[in-house]
Amino acid sequence: MKLKAETKAEIDKLKSRYQDLGGSIEDLLEAISRGSTGTSEKMLGTELHRARMELASIARRLQGLQNDDD
Repeated sequence: MKLKAETKAEIDKLKSRYQDLGGSIEDLLEAISRGSTGTSEKMLGTELHRARMELASIARRLQGLQNDDD
């Protein structure tokens, strides 16, 4: 499979963002597990949900880019 330079650059960028978000999710989970006030926990839960949604979006985009080049 030969990727176009633009597609490869986009895939590399998305993979990097995916890894960064994975680390952020781990940090959020750790913060939640340490215990916090109800308000803080709710806020962290909201941020965790957003991060998961972005990860899912990136995963779909990566899959689409890889399928486009097959």
